[in-house]
Amino acid sequence: MHKFTVDKSDRLDKFLSGKIPEVSRGRIQKAIKDGLVLVNGQKVLEPDFQISENDIVELPEFKTSPLKPHPSNLAVLFENADLAVIDKPAGLMVHPAAGREGNTLAHALLARFPGIEKVGDAHRPGIVHRLDEDTSGLLLVAKTVGGFEYLKNLFQTRNIEKEYLALVHGVPKLHGIIDVPIGKAGTHQKMKVGEGREAVTEYSLLASDDPLQYSLLKVKLHTGRTHQIRVHMSHIGYPVVGDELYGGKFKQQDAELIGRQFLHAHRLKLRLIDGSWLELISELPEDLKFVLNKLGLKY
Repeated sequence: MHKFTVDKSDRLDKFLSGKIPEVSRGRIQKAIKDGLVLVNGQKVLEPDFQISENDIVELPEFKTSPLKPHPSNLAVLFENADLAVIDKPAGLMVHPAAGREGNTLAHALLARFPGIEKVGDAHRPGIVHRLDEDTSGLLLVAKTVGGFEYLKNLFQTRNIEKEYLALVHGVPKLHGIIDVPIGKAGTHQKMKVGEGREAVTEYSLLASDDPLQYSLLKVKLHTGRTHQIRVHMSHIGYPVVGDELYGGKFKQQDAELIGRQFLHAHRLKLRLIDGSWLELISELPEDLKFVLNKLGLKY
């Protein structure tokens, strides 16, 4: 644990950058936003927070050693010189996080794609977007610096189509658009609606089981906020099945059906650098198919 006494007033992120020069300002800002930094024993979530002389600043030590390649059987559905599309299994973290040890997708990418360590952040090589650890499905990865910048621009200008399949509690209307901002909920792992950045989620009802009150949805993301689908669906009263963080009490029937949240990145469509179009589909993995079969739902 790092512990520093402030010698003069300053921005929190600037102060920490001076104290830990081997860690990038971006990583320090992320640690602050994730709720890992304490000022006088209290969490502070704003990188530009003004600290004063004699304040005490604490945060966990950063892992500064480079990631080591770890070979893994990645399912690569598409690959060209600039990018690749991975079919990520549930249970695999995308990149290391504070307090979390073990091999991640980032470690596997280093082994699978030589040279990717020079693309983007050293602790998130080639990664331009994320899926939650327990979310399965399609994930884009940049293999070159040019590919990284190109994909970042596509995400920023919302020129990538991303569709998910989600099983939720209840039976919503046939189609809906949720346009509610999402921001931090005060802890590093939970988000909330009503403040923060713009977030837009569109869904369509594919199938439902009225007696048990479950519905299978196709969900299209128009923005890419942390936990966006989970937060928005919970907000309108239809939480994702198996999502303990946003779904309230974990129901016994859910535990018998599934050991994770029912959320799968199903479809991806984008224009490649050469101007051609790429569209990929990832079918539901076996554990999620089992759930639908058990409920008698088809899509």
